[in-house]
Amino acid sequence: MSATILDEPTRTDHVHPAASSSPSTALSLRLVMMLVVIRLLLPLLTRARIWEFHRDEFLYFAMADHFDLWHMQFPPMIALIAGAGRLVFGDSVLAARVPAAIGGAALTAVILLLIRRLGGGSRAAILATLALLAAPVFVRTSLLMHPVIFDQLWSTMALAALTLAAHERAPRWWIGVGVALGLGALTKFSIAFVGLSVVVAVALNAELRTQLRSRWPWFAVIVGAAMSAPSVLGQITHHWPFLQQMQALSSGQLKQVSAATFLANQPLLLASASLCVIAGFAASIRGPARDRVPVSAAVAMITLMLLLHGKGYYAAPVYPVVIAIGALQLERLSAARPWIAPVAATFMLGCAIIVWPLGVPVFAPSTMIRYAASLGSAETVKTNRGELLQLPQDYADMLSWRALADSVGAVVARLPAEQRRDLTIIGSNYGQAGALAFYSRRTRIPYPRSTAGDFWAWGPGPGSGNNVIVVGSSAEIGDALRQLYESVEEVRVIANPLGVPEEQRVTIYHARGARAQLASVWPTLGPNWE
Repeated sequence: MSATILDEPTRTDHVHPAASSSPSTALSLRLVMMLVVIRLLLPLLTRARIWEFHRDEFLYFAMADHFDLWHMQFPPMIALIAGAGRLVFGDSVLAARVPAAIGGAALTAVILLLIRRLGGGSRAAILATLALLAAPVFVRTSLLMHPVIFDQLWSTMALAALTLAAHERAPRWWIGVGVALGLGALTKFSIAFVGLSVVVAVALNAELRTQLRSRWPWFAVIVGAAMSAPSVLGQITHHWPFLQQMQALSSGQLKQVSAATFLANQPLLLASASLCVIAGFAASIRGPARDRVPVSAAVAMITLMLLLHGKGYYAAPVYPVVIAIGALQLERLSAARPWIAPVAATFMLGCAIIVWPLGVPVFAPSTMIRYAASLGSAETVKTNRGELLQLPQDYADMLSWRALADSVGAVVARLPAEQRRDLTIIGSNYGQAGALAFYSRRTRIPYPRSTAGDFWAWGPGPGSGNNVIVVGSSAEIGDALRQLYESVEEVRVIANPLGVPEEQRVTIYHARGARAQLASVWPTLGPNWE
């Protein structure tokens, strides 16, 4: 889509009202590139020696170890990205940070190029960039290598293309919608909600309904469906694990989310970017029908999430294009009242400085604890299960993984040679198993196994299971091992008081003398999607 934006001139009969013929306000590509570079570099200004990989990132690296485009349990894009990051940066934290930062910068580029295409100027571009920097929901996602940032990117591309199709009365933009939704299906199945929001936006816009008579929307459907084939085939192969995970999520984390909680989280996740979002909604009410396309999609997404008890950030993918429309609206208003743009920019910049440490770990843990406490909101340190921590949950999940892997490596190194030859390492959750897998070459331990989620599908490994090292976070682990093994020894306990509850006290067990072959009982042990 970006190439088309750069190559084609803006149609003057559909220029946004915020556009100006003055060269001083025209949005230059040089400014676009400068803002995108800033957006790329800022998330990388972190203290990598203190803050490690996030537990989820270890899972994605493990998925890359088992990459199979057509037979993955979940959409394969994140495994491909993780594999590429590690190929370039090795075991450095940059292997995760750089891909995430690129995702955030690409999202910014799409928004700025959309503003340029709609005739916006430098003030709209700066306001939109500050909004994206001020919203925690877009800051932290561009730090952590999760599917979320790429889901936001593809959703933004789809809605930007749809907006241009309406603004320019150009059905060819539908191909951009199809490609973006296809990429979304390769990344995260929640793109289906964006697809439904697109349907609602089309139904409510006369110009887009007219375009359904052309071939372009149907080409887009074919392209999107074809691109989603690897994700769908993987689900069929593994008997729809996505539905199993959603069931576990609904009975666990989503129980904490009420409609009131979801709505209350929106201004917290957007912070001062709410200014552009509100302006975008206002533009859709008072402006032309073409400005209602992204807002219609946003309302549809929010309604869906309310009905399905979605987490607050689930609605985030529809906000960037609304932010773009809002920035254009503020720029238009500032033409008559010049103070509006600088006041809005100052407000968002100030808020961005305040919330930035909540999205990017620029402080050491001790300082971050004091900073989070100074904000006076328990929401900043509440887990997705409602527990209170000293640190924000994502930060708590970025500590002590190397220490865990090194401890297991030290335990294995002390075993007699005959025990090391037939040894199975097991992590009780995907974070532990993923960290041990990532550092297995450095610590010289066998590739770990786990009954958690994707790991369970990769099987119990080549070992007999008669001699295992198990990393567990609860007393029940030891009790279960004593039922399965003749000898169970608690070798070491690892304390991580700043971690999430299940990682604050982790025990390393050594079990020998299996009462049953591990391969025979493995099918009954998982998968565990908690």
